[in-house]
Amino acid sequence: MKTAQSSTDILLNQLALTTEALGPAVEAVGSAQFLPTLYEGLVRFVDFDALHLDYDQSSPRGRRVGWIGSFGKNPELIQQTMELYYRSYANDDPTFGEGGYGKEVQLLQVSAQRVDAELRRAFYDIGDIHDECVVGSALQDMTYGMSVCRTRRLPPFSLKELSIVKHLATLVLPLAALHKRLAGAISTDTGTSGIPDSLVAQWLGQSRAKLTSREATVCSAFIQGMTTQAVAVSMGVKPSTVETYAKRAFAKLEIASRRQLLASFVRSVPLREQSLHAN
Repeated sequence: MKTAQSSTDILLNQLALTTEALGPAVEAVGSAQFLPTLYEGLVRFVDFDALHLDYDQSSPRGRRVGWIGSFGKNPELIQQTMELYYRSYANDDPTFGEGGYGKEVQLLQVSAQRVDAELRRAFYDIGDIHDECVVGSALQDMTYGMSVCRTRRLPPFSLKELSIVKHLATLVLPLAALHKRLAGAISTDTGTSGIPDSLVAQWLGQSRAKLTSREATVCSAFIQGMTTQAVAVSMGVKPSTVETYAKRAFAKLEIASRRQLLASFVRSVPLREQSLHAN
């Protein structure tokens, strides 16, 4: 008489915790409650302050990092900060792809001290982030990633905590892919940051650089996330003319790129103040 094959020894309390913590997130996939529910479930396993989900897609046109969503202990600050990040920095962030993501989940721990100084000042310092765990894997035709971040109220992630995050990612990343298919990614291409033109104009006006009205218009549009082509259409000029205005403005502001323009704005006008002006 044949006997039943032994099953893997499962601790029922651990199984119960997993289903209780992540079950609501599964039900919320595709809805506005997915990120908040997922965050609340994950912090029951490992404490952290901010959660980000994104994807990395390569095509003949180049590489694109897209934003699925973020949530954490300070949702408003996180939302505004990450919108700026994914709009202006993500595609150039060298930490993307460091893990050489394949079908197996890969993990990368990122200390704030490792990242580019400009990036750290513009984003990590604003949120007081000092340690980040990034996990990712290839699913279908693109790579999906999850990032969990800690502020200085918490110590760096331990090896055990990193292992837990990596194992949780095997469940979370497919959910992120499904959520993207159902709800779509967050667009950051059209300047939806909600930063008032008046606040940008005030910041530019307070600068020591004496920008012309057109140079200021170009800088304001860049901060709002508009492309060179879009700015050219709105101003009724050629894209090359917009680039000329930008070069002159950057020289006066003593910066060299859009990234530095945005970083200067973020450092000089805290996101909390931006939010107050927006309200």
